[in-house]
Amino acid sequence: MNLVSIPYHDWRKISKEGARTRDAHFLHHLANHERVSKLLVVNRPTTYLEILVKGNSLKIEGQVIYKRGGFKLYKVSENMFVIDYITFDILGQALNKKKWFFDIFGDQQLSAFYKECLNLLQMKQPIIFNKNIFAYKFIENNSYSKSVFDAWDNFLQFPDNKTIEEELKTAYSSLSKHASKWITNSKKNIDYFTKLLNIPAPVLIKNGVDFETFRKKYEVPEDMKTITRPIIGFGGKISHLFDWEMYNYCLEKHPDKSFVIVGQVLDKQVFNDISKSDNFHYLSDKHYSKYPAYVCNFDVGIIPYVNNHLDSGADSIKAYEYLAARLPSVGSRGAGMADLSEFMLIADDKESFSLLIDKAVNAKAEINLSPDHSWKSKTDSFIELASRL
Repeated sequence: MNLVSIPYHDWRKISKEGARTRDAHFLHHLANHERVSKLLVVNRPTTYLEILVKGNSLKIEGQVIYKRGGFKLYKVSENMFVIDYITFDILGQALNKKKWFFDIFGDQQLSAFYKECLNLLQMKQPIIFNKNIFAYKFIENNSYSKSVFDAWDNFLQFPDNKTIEEELKTAYSSLSKHASKWITNSKKNIDYFTKLLNIPAPVLIKNGVDFETFRKKYEVPEDMKTITRPIIGFGGKISHLFDWEMYNYCLEKHPDKSFVIVGQVLDKQVFNDISKSDNFHYLSDKHYSKYPAYVCNFDVGIIPYVNNHLDSGADSIKAYEYLAARLPSVGSRGAGMADLSEFMLIADDKESFSLLIDKAVNAKAEINLSPDHSWKSKTDSFIELASRL
C-alpha cells in the first residue's frame, strides 16, 4: 500500500520536538508498517519568515532528490519522503494569518509538484491520510485519489478559531464530500460531525501509547531530584483546556505535595493565572525522547481539564501515557477521560478532583491497559480501514 500523509504539524516541529502528537505517532508507525510500501508526507507550507521566527532549520534532515522553485522532495528514510514548500508570501501570511493556510494548501503549483513526485516515486493509486483541516483544498484538487480524513478534536470549539469559523465550516463541509472516509478520536466528535454535516458516522480510532516507552525504568531527571515528594505531575500543553481554577484549588488544598508541570505553554494567559505558590514547579517543555522519564517519575498523574464544551471532543494522549506507566491518575470528565474510568479516577468538579488526589497517592491497584491501546494497534486499524476503500 502506498500512502500520502498530510500531518497537522510542521515536519520541522515534529523533528525538533519528537513524535508526541497524534499525527506524529501515526507517521512514525506508518513509516515502519509492514503493509506500507512508500509513505509520502506533504508538509504544511511555510514561509522563510515563519521558519526564522520559530527558530527552525531551513533544511530538513534527509536527501533532496528533486526540487523546483520553492518546492523540494526529501528522502528521509528508505521508504519515507517529504514534500516541503517554502514560499516568499510573507506579507500574505502576515495579513491573513490562519486563513493563509487554507489558500496555500489549494495552490495549484503544490498539486502540480505533488503529482510530479508521485510519478518520480512511482507511487500508483496512493491513499491520502489527511490530518489537517486546513488542507481541504488540496484534497479537492486531488479528489481522484481515495482519502481518509482524521477529524481529531473539533476546531470549531477552539476559542482562538472564532475568526475563521466560517472557513472551518466550509472546510468540514468540503471534506464531507471529498474524503472517502472519516475517522476521529472521540464519541463526542462523532455525534457533533454527523449532526452538523449529515454524513455517515466517522470510525472511532482513539489515541494510543507506545507501551515499551512508558514501561521502562528511568533515572529521576536532574531538575526533579530536589522536588519534595509526593509529586503530582501534569505532562502536556497549557492551553484553553487547562482548568487553572481547579488546579489552583488543588495547589491550595495540598501544600504538602509538589505540583509539577512539564510541557509547552500555548496559552500564556492560562499559565499566568496559575498560582505560583511554593509547591508549584514548572520544568519547561521537554523533547519527547526525554519526556517519559518525567512521567515515569511522577507519583500521581493528573489532567485537570475543563468540563464544558471547550474540551472540543479531545482524547488526551497523556492519559494513555500515564496509564501505560502504571501511574495512579486523576482526570476531569472532559476530554474523553470518562471512557477510561476503569483505569483512572474521574472528577466532576474541583472539590472531587482534590479529594481524588489523596486517593491516588495511596492507590496500590495494578493498572493494565490492553494492547488494543497501543499506537501499533491504532495504526493497524487505520491500515485495515484504508485497505477496504
